[in-house]
Amino acid sequence: MLKKIKDKLYYYFAEKNWGVRQEYGPYVEAHQEEHAKQPWKHWWLLLRLNWHYRVLRRTNPLTQIGIKNVEHRRGKLPYMDGAESTVQTRIAPIKLVISKLTYEVISFDIFDTLLLRPFAKPTDLFFIVGKRLDMPEFHRVRIETEKQLRETAHQLHGTWEITIEDIYEKIEERTGLSKELGIKTEFEVELQYCRANPYMKQVYQLFQEQGKTIILCTDMYLGKERIVQMLKKVGYVGYEKLYVSCEYGCSKSTKGLYKYVLNDFKGKKILHIGDNVKADIERANSCGIETLYYQNVHEVGNQYRADGMTALVGSAYAGIVNGHLHNGIRQYDPYYEYGFIYGGLYIFGFCAWMYRQAKEQRIEKILFLSRDGAIYKEVFDRFFGEVNSKYFLWSRVASIKYTTGNRKLLAFETSIESMIQDSLGVTIGDFLASYQLEGLIPYLGGYDLGNNSIIVRETVKKIEQLFCDHWDEVRKANSEQISALTKYIKDAVGTAKKIAVVDVGWLGSGPTALKNIITKEMKMECSVACWVAGATSTTKANITADLMDESIKAYLFWAGNNSNHYSTHVRTNRTSRNRLNNMFIEMFTQACHPSFSGFDNSGEMKFNLPEVENYRKIAAIHQGIIDFCKIYYETFQNDPFMFMIPGYDAYCPFRMAIRNRAFFKNNFADFAFPQVIGAKIYRETVNTVGELIDIK
Repeated sequence: MLKKIKDKLYYYFAEKNWGVRQEYGPYVEAHQEEHAKQPWKHWWLLLRLNWHYRVLRRTNPLTQIGIKNVEHRRGKLPYMDGAESTVQTRIAPIKLVISKLTYEVISFDIFDTLLLRPFAKPTDLFFIVGKRLDMPEFHRVRIETEKQLRETAHQLHGTWEITIEDIYEKIEERTGLSKELGIKTEFEVELQYCRANPYMKQVYQLFQEQGKTIILCTDMYLGKERIVQMLKKVGYVGYEKLYVSCEYGCSKSTKGLYKYVLNDFKGKKILHIGDNVKADIERANSCGIETLYYQNVHEVGNQYRADGMTALVGSAYAGIVNGHLHNGIRQYDPYYEYGFIYGGLYIFGFCAWMYRQAKEQRIEKILFLSRDGAIYKEVFDRFFGEVNSKYFLWSRVASIKYTTGNRKLLAFETSIESMIQDSLGVTIGDFLASYQLEGLIPYLGGYDLGNNSIIVRETVKKIEQLFCDHWDEVRKANSEQISALTKYIKDAVGTAKKIAVVDVGWLGSGPTALKNIITKEMKMECSVACWVAGATSTTKANITADLMDESIKAYLFWAGNNSNHYSTHVRTNRTSRNRLNNMFIEMFTQACHPSFSGFDNSGEMKFNLPEVENYRKIAAIHQGIIDFCKIYYETFQNDPFMFMIPGYDAYCPFRMAIRNRAFFKNNFADFAFPQVIGAKIYRETVNTVGELIDIK
C-alpha cells in the first residue's frame, strides 16, 4: 500500500505536469550520483518546478540543465473525442470552389497554403542546410542574419524586403561560407522538401477547370525564378502571374503587394486564399479584396504534438503528422491515427536501429517473433530490406513448453503467476491440457489436487511438487514436438552464422528462450543477438546484467538508458492486474492471425482461437504505421541521418498518449486482450481495453 501511494505521489509531482516532467527527468538522468547521495537537492528542485509550472503557471523553462535543444511547447493531452483529423473540419474542395464561382480572379498564398514543408517551423529546414554545409552554427546564424538585414532594410529604405542573395552575402562576410554555395544548398533543400498541399492542389485545379484566372502572392526572399521551379516540381502550373515580395520591394503584410494586384486586375472580382490571419486576411480585406482563411496545419496540430523531443526530429515528426492529418483532404478513424501519430515514429525508428545494428554486427538474418514481429518485419523489409529476414512463429506458450530442459519449473512460473494475480479461475486440468500434460492428471489425487481445482496461491507448491516428482513425464510429453521445433528452427536459420531475434519486450523472454534452444539445446554454430523495443525488470526476473553486457539490447528504454521514459512506462497506468502501458504499446504490434501455441505430436502447428474482433482495428493501426513510415522514408531518404531516430524521441509521442487513460477508454474501449497465458483454448479469458482500464 505504501509503495502504491509513493508511486501515485511521484507520478503527480514529477510526471503529470508537462513542464516539470521535461525538466526534472533529464536533470535526474544527468545527476545520478547527486540523486543517490543528496536526494534533498532533487526534492528542492521538484518543489521549485511545481511552484513554477503549477502555481505560477509559467511556460518558460526554470532551468536549462539537461534540456538543451528541446522545444518547449505547452501541448494539450491527445485529442480525446475521436479522431484528431476531425478537429478542423474543412469544406470539401469541390464545394469550396462551387461556393466561390462568382470570383473572376483567384489569388493563392504559396507557403503553408499551396506548398507544405515537413517541419513544424519553416526555419527548422535550416538544420538540414547546416548539416549539408557542415556548419553546426548555421541554423542560428541564418535566422539572425535574416532578422538583422530586415531591420536594417527597414531603417534605411522603409521596407522589410530582402533577397536570398542579400542574406548569403552577409553570411559570407561573417563566416567565410561561399555565397554561391550557401544559396545553392539552401535552395536545393527547399526544392527537395517542398510538397504540394493535397487539399489546396485540388482546389487550385478545380478553379483552373472552371476557367478562373489564377494568380499567386507570397512574402518571400526567394526570387520568382526559384519559386517557379518549386511550384512546377509539385504540379502547380498555368497561373497568370506570380507576385514575390522581394522583387516588388513590398509585401502582403504592408499591403503594397495587394496594390499591384489591384492595379493589374482593375474591375475584377478577386478572392485571396491564405493561412496568415494578418497578411492574407486582414491586410487583403483592408485593400478591398475578399478572402478565404485556410488555417495553417501546424496551428491546428501543434497543440496535440508531443513535447520534449529533440529539435530536428520533433519538428520533422510534427510536420509530417500535422500535414497529413490537418490539410483537410480526408479524415481518419482513431485506430488509423493511433498507428500514424503514436506508433509510426517508434516502429520506423526501431527498424532503422535494427538495420544499423545488423550492419555493425554483420547479422546475416533477422528472425521477427510472432505476433509482435509482423509489423516490424513489414516495415523493415519495405524500407531496410538489405538484410535477410524471416517471420518466426513463436509465443509465450511455445517458449514455456520448449524451454523446460534448461529452466525446469521456472518456465511455468509466469503463466501460473498471471492466473493467480488476475483471479481468472483457471482449473488445474485446463492448465495441464494447455501444455499437453494430461498424463499428469491421474497423479493429482496424491497431492490433494483435483482436475477441477482452481489454481490459487495455496495450490502452487503442490503443483510444483507434482512437476518435480514427475519431471521425466513432463519432458517426455513434449519430446515428439521438439523434433518438429528443431526442424523448424534449422529451416529458419539456414546457413546463417549470425542471427538476431526481435520481439517487443519486456523481459526478453521470447528471444532469450529461442537463443537458449539454438545455442544450448541444439548446439548450433550460430551466435544469436536479442533485440527488444523496450526492456523492464521485475523482482522475479531482473535482466539488468543482460542489458548491461548487451546480451539483450533495447531501443526505446531500459533502466540504464532513457531512464525517465523507463520510469514513466513502469510507474504509470498500473492496475492490480496489469501494466497497461505494455498493453497500449502492444496494440501497435498485434497481428491478424491467432497466436502460435506449438506443435502437436504429429509435428503440425497449433494455434489459439483467432481474435477476429480485433482484426479490422489492427489492420487500421498497421495502415497508419505504414503510411507514416512511407512518408517519413520518402521525405528524408536523401538525408539518411534523419533515420537515426533516438529511442528517446521515438517514445515521446506514445508517452503523450499515455498521459490520460481516458484517451484509450474513449477511443479503444472495445479492443480485446486475452488475459490467460497457457490456459486451455476454450477457457481463454478475454477482456477489453475499457474493462482493464476500469480495474483498480
